[in-house]
Amino acid sequence: MTRRPESEPGKEVTARVKPEISIIVPIYNVELYLRKCVDSILAQTFRSFELILVNDGSPDKCGEICEYYKELDPRVVVIHKQNGGLSDARNYGIDVAKGRYIGFVDSDDWIEPDMYEALHGLITAHNADIAVCGHCEVQDDVKLEKSFTHQVRVYDNAHAFDKLLEDTEIQNLAWDKLYKAELFSQVRYPVGRYFEDIFTTYKLFLQANKTVSLDSPKYLYLKRSDSITGAMNNRKYYDRFCAALEIYETIQDKNYPIAKEISLSRTVTEGIELCNFQLITGETAVNKEYLAELGGFLSKHTSAILRNRIIRREMKTAALLILTSSTVYKMLYYSKLRLKGSNMI
Repeated sequence: MTRRPESEPGKEVTARVKPEISIIVPIYNVELYLRKCVDSILAQTFRSFELILVNDGSPDKCGEICEYYKELDPRVVVIHKQNGGLSDARNYGIDVAKGRYIGFVDSDDWIEPDMYEALHGLITAHNADIAVCGHCEVQDDVKLEKSFTHQVRVYDNAHAFDKLLEDTEIQNLAWDKLYKAELFSQVRYPVGRYFEDIFTTYKLFLQANKTVSLDSPKYLYLKRSDSITGAMNNRKYYDRFCAALEIYETIQDKNYPIAKEISLSRTVTEGIELCNFQLITGETAVNKEYLAELGGFLSKHTSAILRNRIIRREMKTAALLILTSSTVYKMLYYSKLRLKGSNMI
């Protein structure tokens, strides 16, 4: 799976001193934010790391900024590549990473000075495979209010996987974690998919014997209206449903009784939201294809959906109506939108 980046000579990669951590930053069209991001990483109190800046064909001055930091600090490695998207950029970074551990930072975010010192300390002290920290969201230079316990919790494989699927204390995010590099030996981010973190993070947690979580905000996430995680569209709803379905199907032969319940509930929820969006956007060939796939899932797992203790009664009813009487479901959904005063119909 290893490939050599286009602008990174093989000898230069080989000659790098082996760092403890590889921090990967995928970069595209963020020249206004990149310096703050990189400065926060280079200011880390934990010093044994390489910073891999992956310029994903950015049309602005990001490439120049990357080169500036490469000259400034020998720990900085720069990759210039053709645009391939967030997953592809992360994968390039993983391919050349030399560290014992791997972390990710998005190029418009920044981190507290002790983030990697805290995560590395926890992952080594507990002999864990993954360490997780909390994060704060920032909008218009203001941290959005959120409470933290600052507690450390250690989970075995099954309990950590349950927590990941609950998506509260441990969330489906790439960037608030430190991973043993070996977890990525057979795992890469899916190129061309939205919600790439959901498609990928569970595969890492399946391998993790132990996960340690620190409920303190060490990562600062910038909420931008123009980010790729902004407004939903048809394909985003579909990919989110596919990610949930993939997780559910993957764990069927594993001893995760709680995770199976949570996963099925999440897949039904994502499926209903996919259906609702199709009703709003109107009938197209793509919509029919998506709804046929949803119908196949609901039909195959009807009994399990009805038995599930987490899925709410109204969601079970909605799933049955979508499967058996889509016309009735459509009428009821439109009525609900009218009662809410929605202008989407």
